Amino acid sequence: MNRTVQYWRLTQPDGSPLPGRFPAQRVVKQLVKAEADGKNRYRVCRDGMVLLAKGVAEPDNRMLILDKVRRENLPSVGNSTGAWRAIGLSPDEGLLEPTYCLFTRRNIVAMLTSGDGPRPRRLVDYLRAKLDIDVRIEPVLTQNLEQVLGEMRVSAIDVAIPASRISRDLVGGDWVQALDGARALAQGGVVRVGISVGRSGDAAYKQSMRRRIRQMTDLLRGSDGLSEFNSARVTGTIQGTNRSLNLLEDRFIEKTEVDADRINDPDRSAEYARELFLASRSRNKEYLESAVPAVPDEVATYPTVFIETPDDERQ
Repeated sequence: MNRTVQYWRLTQPDGSPLPGRFPAQRVVKQLVKAEADGKNRYRVCRDGMVLLAKGVAEPDNRMLILDKVRRENLPSVGNSTGAWRAIGLSPDEGLLEPTYCLFTRRNIVAMLTSGDGPRPRRLVDYLRAKLDIDVRIEPVLTQNLEQVLGEMRVSAIDVAIPASRISRDLVGGDWVQALDGARALAQGGVVRVGISVGRSGDAAYKQSMRRRIRQMTDLLRGSDGLSEFNSARVTGTIQGTNRSLNLLEDRFIEKTEVDADRINDPDRSAEYARELFLASRSRNKEYLESAVPAVPDEVATYPTVFIETPDDERQ
């Protein structure tokens, strides 16, 4: 079974570096204490998604599990003869679809994702709403494509993604309508969407199309759903030479094979996820330290409060 390990960097809301180390241990301890005290750890996002965070206390208080709570459109259970029955959850239960988060050096967060769990930017929503910690999260990049894209005279963008991976929070803007409409036609297959300048139209029209393609490229690059795509490629020319850029190579994402029995076992999954994180970190330590600058040794100061009902959930 395949999973992805993604690397993200915590920054201040304006994108500038944090003034020190992110207080990961304090955050995790707060979540552990909130669970022990029976506090409400559920977060209802503005779009209706429900999140639940669990702190993993051992061994060093640097890991949490962020679950997407699923209570609607639940699958059925089938026996050996194919007979169906409801999954049988009580009214206060839901399916938990996890994303594992490990806080590491240089304010890097490693995330083990499955495609079904919450996307990386949901973490900062939870931190802001439930812990009053206002930070931003940015992907660790494998190379600087910004300069190449700036020099490129773009002419087309083409993407492919399994229809099952498309959701309304995957990518915003014009992508929502384009992908959602194509999903209805794909019937579970792979959706392919392409936009190009074309040969017709005057110079002003073509220039406006190039601007739109660049805007959609930037939107896709900034989305935390990019890892769900099978391909995402921009084509154009630089000084008259044809160039093609693979946007998936812009992100530091590592595909990894996982043991389904261990990752799906609630009693073993956190320990197993930590093993996967540490192995990935060991393989990629040299690159990560070259790509992400060091931070001051002191711990950044944030409030020490757990908010059971955030302002935007109150009636």
